[in-house]
Amino acid sequence: MLAAALTTLAITAPVRAEDAPVFRRAAEETFILHGAGWGHGIGMSQYGAYGLALEGWSAERIVRYYYTGVEVERRDPPARLVRVGLLQSRSRVTVIVEGGSPRVRAAGETIETLAEGDVRGVTMKDGRYRLETGEGAAVGEPISGRLQVRGGVIRIEEWGHVLGRGRLELPAAGGNAFHVVAALDPEQYLFGLGEVPSSWPQAALRAQAIAARTYAFRRIEDGGRTGCGCAIYADTRDQAYVGWEKETGTDGDRWVDAVRASEGLVATYEGALIATLYSSSSGGFTENVENVWGGEAYPYLKGKCDPGDFVAANPNRTWTVTIEADELAARLRTAFGWDLGEVRELDVGRRGVSGRPVRISVRGTSSAGGGFSRAVSGWDLRSALGLKDTRFSVGTDQNVTGAIRAAYDDLRCRPGLASGPQRTAAGGRWQAFQHGRMYARGDAAVWLDGPVLAAYLGAGGPEGPLGYPLSPVTEAEDGSTEAAFEGGVVRCDPGGDCTVAAS
Repeated sequence: MLAAALTTLAITAPVRAEDAPVFRRAAEETFILHGAGWGHGIGMSQYGAYGLALEGWSAERIVRYYYTGVEVERRDPPARLVRVGLLQSRSRVTVIVEGGSPRVRAAGETIETLAEGDVRGVTMKDGRYRLETGEGAAVGEPISGRLQVRGGVIRIEEWGHVLGRGRLELPAAGGNAFHVVAALDPEQYLFGLGEVPSSWPQAALRAQAIAARTYAFRRIEDGGRTGCGCAIYADTRDQAYVGWEKETGTDGDRWVDAVRASEGLVATYEGALIATLYSSSSGGFTENVENVWGGEAYPYLKGKCDPGDFVAANPNRTWTVTIEADELAARLRTAFGWDLGEVRELDVGRRGVSGRPVRISVRGTSSAGGGFSRAVSGWDLRSALGLKDTRFSVGTDQNVTGAIRAAYDDLRCRPGLASGPQRTAAGGRWQAFQHGRMYARGDAAVWLDGPVLAAYLGAGGPEGPLGYPLSPVTEAEDGSTEAAFEGGVVRCDPGGDCTVAAS
């Protein structure tokens, strides 16, 4: 899962304001946050891609959907090798041979050839490497020149993973430390990414491979990272590289097949490689990058409906966090250094296209008892509270779930964002949205809006003689609209005058 690769702290880009109530703490002095998703919610949702693959979408279609206006095309790697930063500024690492006959080399010469089961500790002092056995006994003389381990299958104990491709490099990071870097073919680098389960549908795996390849190629083109002897980190600062165990683990051959089947495919915008940000789950709607991290807007990182995200396999499709008021105040004091005594309300002042809070006002009292009011970005509040995502509401559960969610996803979020929680009525459920309401009884849900909805509510809604809707609003050529209900029909002329015909 990619971390904040485009992060900037200032939130300067304009965002669309949404109506947002002030949520006050409950009588029991707690704040309840109802959320969905896991990650930053920018670009591709991995569980969303999984759900769309189940619906029969191809990998290329998935990539083009999440990254607005991009093309998927074939490119050669921008370099013969990609250097992956496994560990930085280490004073010691331990290499354990799990297979093959790796060679320890320095200054173009082979120092020794190892066998399965051999253990070598590597340290550095005064710019020279020292090799030790597993028991700590010195092996040979101190070594000058960059140390490498080539070939074989080796475990780097401090990294916690196994390297089975390319070579291990240990470039100096001062006189008494070194970096731990894997140098390998860019396509083989992808074999070791542990971003998604290898058991997923092939289209989702290939979409992940395309996004990961694009990200890596762009990193290499941009000159890579600084201060690590690498182009890309092996963790969520970039992409989660776990090495040999990915391709040799359960279903690892399926992931390798996906990488090979998509070989060379990348996402481009106006001919340039894009920043293919992705996260585990969007909670049903991705967000514009500038609304999460502030700063520059990217034309291909735009928020949009994510109809595949609400799959049963997704453990973070919804979540709830309850925070005592005292604990909330303590976390905010620690995170921001505020002189905050008590939190009394959280006011969501601005929301992004996905409903994620962009700016939130925290109000209460100072430690001295005076008034307190500060504004914070949604991302910073998420970080301070350890939330899974910034897609949350406070005090009311505005998540879209169940039969209403299934119909909502089928409609590609056309009703807009939820404006309230699901409510029960007459043996069913309903939920209000920016554009109308959705009603569900059993497994079926129907969206109503416009004059038909107004007339239906005027007739008592689901608790009136019409009961629950059986069909959505349909429009005739002359502009008239109608919908069928359990107890009759509502018809409205083009001017909005409606009649209710009870059965």
